[in-house]
Parts: sequence; structure tokens; C-alpha cells
Amino acid sequence: PAWLKPPPAFTRSPPVPVGALRWAMASAAPDPEELDREEALDIFYEISTLLNTGLNKETLSALLGLCELGVNPEALAEAVKDLRREAQRLRDVEAAALAASQDLGSHRGHADRGPAAAA
Repeated sequence: PAWLKPPPAFTRSPPVPVGALRWAMASAAPDPEELDREEALDIFYEISTLLNTGLNKETLSALLGLCELGVNPEALAEAVKDLRREAQRLRDVEAAALAASQDLGSHRGHADRGPAAAA
């Protein structure tokens, strides 16, 4: 169907020879701003680890990016806390359901034996 075809701006260009791609990547100087960003993220991650926040580097990076876009840091902190509480609640519900199903399974095993097993 026509709606599945990409618009002309998104059509693929001819492939770039692998050697040319390697040369371009090797000769590209690292962007100082990107290096600064990585260094800042490393520092934030170290602080986060010292404070036992439990945030991994990827999550911390996403949260910092949201702050850079103007999202209120306190609101983000509350959202993270709410998500953690909800995740814990769901883990508790899952654990209770698993325990109940295992308990139900162990009772069934005794009931299936019937009166002949008692004799």
C-alpha cells in the first residue's frame, strides 16, 4: 500500500563503503561539549551512588535531561518515589499471588489422594 512507502526525504541513500566510514569515525575529533556532558554525568552518578539513590546511569541521564528541559526536579523526585512505591506494591501482589497458588497446589496434592491413601 502507498501509506507504507517512506516519503522521498526518508529514502535510503547509497551505501557508504566500510573503509570510508571507519576513516570518518577515526578522524572525527571528539566533541568537547559531549565530553563535558559525559564527565558531568559521571560525577552526578558518583554522587547518586554515594547517596544510595538506586538510580542507574541511564535513568539518571534521563532525569537530568528532563531537568535541562525545564521539568521541576522536585516533581521528578516525587514521580520517581511514586513509581518505586507502585513497583514495590506490584511485586508484593505478585509474590502474594505466587504464594497463594503454591499453597493451593500443595492442598490439592493432599486432596487428590482420597480416602484410600489414608488407609
